[in-house]
Amino acid sequence: MSLLNTYISYQLIAKDINKSIDRIEQQPTVDRDTQYYLANITKVKSIDDFVNNDRLFKYAMKAYGLEDMDYAKAFMVKALKEGVSDPDSFANKLTDKRYAQFVSAFNFTANGADATVYNKAQQLVTSNYALQVQIGASQPGLSYYQSETAYYATNISKVKSIDDLMGDSRLLTYAMAAFGLDAETEPAATVRAMLEGGVSDPNSPANKLADKSYANFVSAFNFAQYGDQTTTRDDVQKAVPKSYVTGAGLTLVKPSADYIKGEADYYAANISKVKSIDDLMADKRLLTFAMASYGLDSSTETPRQIRTMLEGGVSDPVSPANQLKDKRYANFVTAFDFAQYGDQTTSRDTVQKDTPKIYTTESTLGLIQPNADYIKSETAYYLANVTNVKSIDDLMANSRLYNYALSAYGLDPSKESKDLIRSVLAGGIRDPDSVANKMTNKAYAGLAAAFNFEQYGEAATTINPAQQPTVDMYMRQTLEEDAGKTNEGVRLALYFERKAPNITSWYDVLADTALASVVRTALGLPDSFATADIDKQAQLFEQKLDIKDFTDPEKLSKFLTRFTSMYEINHPTSTAVTSVSVLFAQPTSVGISTDLMMAMQQLKF
Repeated sequence: MSLLNTYISYQLIAKDINKSIDRIEQQPTVDRDTQYYLANITKVKSIDDFVNNDRLFKYAMKAYGLEDMDYAKAFMVKALKEGVSDPDSFANKLTDKRYAQFVSAFNFTANGADATVYNKAQQLVTSNYALQVQIGASQPGLSYYQSETAYYATNISKVKSIDDLMGDSRLLTYAMAAFGLDAETEPAATVRAMLEGGVSDPNSPANKLADKSYANFVSAFNFAQYGDQTTTRDDVQKAVPKSYVTGAGLTLVKPSADYIKGEADYYAANISKVKSIDDLMADKRLLTFAMASYGLDSSTETPRQIRTMLEGGVSDPVSPANQLKDKRYANFVTAFDFAQYGDQTTSRDTVQKDTPKIYTTESTLGLIQPNADYIKSETAYYLANVTNVKSIDDLMANSRLYNYALSAYGLDPSKESKDLIRSVLAGGIRDPDSVANKMTNKAYAGLAAAFNFEQYGEAATTINPAQQPTVDMYMRQTLEEDAGKTNEGVRLALYFERKAPNITSWYDVLADTALASVVRTALGLPDSFATADIDKQAQLFEQKLDIKDFTDPEKLSKFLTRFTSMYEINHPTSTAVTSVSVLFAQPTSVGISTDLMMAMQQLKF
């Protein structure tokens, strides 16, 4: 038996992890359990389904290294129910981050029944698209909008003065955007002067401007009048977030050219058949087209309201349509004036020619929400085809999928440079300096996260953390366990190798007993060092090692070479071999020579 069996055993596995895992996959028990897991996990639609299927639950727990806790179902149910969105959730407050990782993969709280099939390129994109249409805005990234609103709601009450508001650029940017103002382009001195002047005086700086955007902003944040109580008012607490969507210069999702043509063709073929208000209201497709031409959304208006307007006509100055300040209804009723023209209404040029012209050419069209049928058809096409997308080229080659995807993140496909979008997708989001991460508009990062070809390659549109990634983790976990049956040092080395790229702090290491054990062994520190003050442990590790080296494969390999060799000294694979004999034995034919071993003792990290 080799004197340095720990090192050799580790190297034999680590030099080709994929082949090592392949051998694990071929084990009959592992193969059976994996086939069962993949065949059944997508059927799990709730936390109860999950924990009550013992075979699935134990498989998943083992994949995340939590097999020792698979009996504690009540504990895990609590973690799963609270999710990970809240920093104070049960899983997030646990020191052991494996629980948060587990809950992130099986995120029933966030994704409900879709938790086991959830894929960003599928469910997230379609829900974003529907929401874009619903709220009528192509926001600069849904996640960006939500995060900024959450930050505002959480922090605005702490603002007690103009200085407080101007001292938090994130709050100021949000507040001004709600009133159509850009904090980045407005001089700070101007903003301060406007706020200090208030709006009580007709000659205040804000009131003297022809553009009332500033006056509206100052009216909400009227420190001159309300002092430190300013931000407790509904004008600030509720009205500002509501105005943010429309005030930040946002535009609506526009129906595609094919959809517009299809609706226009249908209108042209059928509008002459309409002889009464009843006829028009009975054909929802025609009604939607007619109202949309005049900036009205039939899905948000009640049938009773529409009928009242049409029956009242526009001849009487006090008719329902004429009484509204918003003249869109009056324009609609003027065209479809059954009260005046009766069954000849739809034979007029206003209906036959002008209405479809407005619908297909005027900018008001872009302010109309595509109807439910359009959204449904586009979404169905998207879901039926997006899983066939295996590369950036595939996505960009299918204009219908490409347009849908960009629209879901508030990006206008007709205005975005395809070269820029390609760069965004190619760079991914793992590198802080990637194109997506460096863009001010976080919609690009949202798009790159959903279509993460850089990280997941061909699997980007199908990967789901509850499916194949969990299986992959299970295989790696099983590989490490199998190695540990004959040599615990090999298991520790493999575990450290897997965790190393995500270590960002020495406290991450100290919070994980296995990681801390590896570092102590590599540095030749006794186990009793683990009882020392936690800050002193972190300080010593920092003096001896550069934590950034763990993200460098070559330097990590050097570190693990030292660990496995030191582990062998402390835990000889042959009971007859002592630490001293290991140090002074003749060079072996396999593994590390004695000279190298001696040199390693001098290594400084």
